[in-house]
Order: sequence, then structure tokens, then C-alpha cells
Amino acid sequence: MRTMLIVVGMVLLAGPLSGQVRQGGQVRQDPERLREQVVQRFIENYRMQAGLTDAQVERFRSSVRRQWEARRQAEQREREILQALGGELRPGVAADADSVTRLLDALEAVQAERLDRLRREQAEFREYLTAVQRAQLVVAFTRLERQIEDLIRRRMEAGQPQMRRPE
Repeated sequence: MRTMLIVVGMVLLAGPLSGQVRQGGQVRQDPERLREQVVQRFIENYRMQAGLTDAQVERFRSSVRRQWEARRQAEQREREILQALGGELRPGVAADADSVTRLLDALEAVQAERLDRLRREQAEFREYLTAVQRAQLVVAFTRLERQIEDLIRRRMEAGQPQMRRPE
């Protein structure tokens, strides 16, 4: 969820991206192209903020791309599990306890993997980022998450449609 918020927020807060195309008055987006542009912008903004060396930038770029894809896949799996769980818990329909148990176990496994992935990511960043640079990264993500949450809240209050999450 955190990564999707970050991706959506970065797209919403960023200026026009070349992955956006106007068709019939609506903006159509190529999700893969937008995702790549968001990653590029994030890397560039963080590079400037943290003062990364060329060697650090290359390692960071490689790490972020790999981690972003792993997170995206895990979040997709979590959405599928939650959707299936919602299907089991429909009002007026008896839920299959065995199915619910399997889905809850799968959800727990995905969430445990998220924590393991976070630990691996931090260990990897520790290899080439200083403590200050890692802290700057945490602060940047936190600030961005707050901006995204605020933007989503304002859009909901204004009655604007939600952006569809990239698949």
C-alpha cells in the first residue's frame, strides 16, 4: 500500500509526464511508462537532496528499480487476497471457514514478507548510503506519504474521482 501511495502521489504531484496522452478530453496513462518516469524522478530528486556520488546513484538506481518491482508484485498479491476475502465475507452469504483461514494465512505471509523485504532493503542501503542519507530517504518517503494522503483526502472531499491504482 505504501508504495502504491507513493507512486500515485508522485504522479499526482508531478508535472505533466510524457506517459500521459489526452484522448477525448481525458488523460490516458500508460502505467508502465508512468511508473518508469516516477522512479526516474524519485531517483533524481533523492540524488540531489542526499548529494549522492555517481557510484551511489548507480547502486541506488539498481536497488530502487528492483525493490519497486518486488513491492508492486507483493501489493498486487495482497490486493488479490483482500478481494478474495471480501468475496467470502459478503453480507447474507455464509463464508467458507477453510477458505477464510487460507486467505488470512496468505495475507499474514504477504505482510510478513513486507517486513522481511524492508529489512533486506535497509541492509542493502546500509552498504552504500550513509546513516544521514538513509535518514533523508526515510524523511522523504514520509513527507511524500503525508502529501499523498492529504491530496487524496482533498480529492475525496471535493468529490473528484480516485485515480485507479497502477496494476
